[in-house]
Amino acid sequence: MTLPVIAVFVAKPGFEEKLEQLFRSVVDTTLGEEGCISYQINRDRADPRRFVFIEEWQSQADLDRHLAAPHMKPLSEQVPACIESSYSLLLTKLAGGAASAGE
Repeated sequence: MTLPVIAVFVAKPGFEEKLEQLFRSVVDTTLGEEGCISYQINRDRADPRRFVFIEEWQSQADLDRHLAAPHMKPLSEQVPACIESSYSLLLTKLAGGAASAGE
């Protein structure tokens, strides 16, 4: 069973672009990590200070390795000064997944 994750970060006023740049900087490397099924950063249309990661990992161990990966260090060092709040949800997938394209 895989591990879906939602992580939400709210930028301090004036830090939105810096935070977006920091988040974008890890996407390509993360997508190549072992155990990464999907990894997507989004910005809330109603509140552009809110960033939402939607991720899916093969296991908790894969997520733990991701969080400790060298390319994540700049985030752990710089993001706290840029945000008002954050939280994450570790989910249990019940049903559904990627849609298949019709032929």
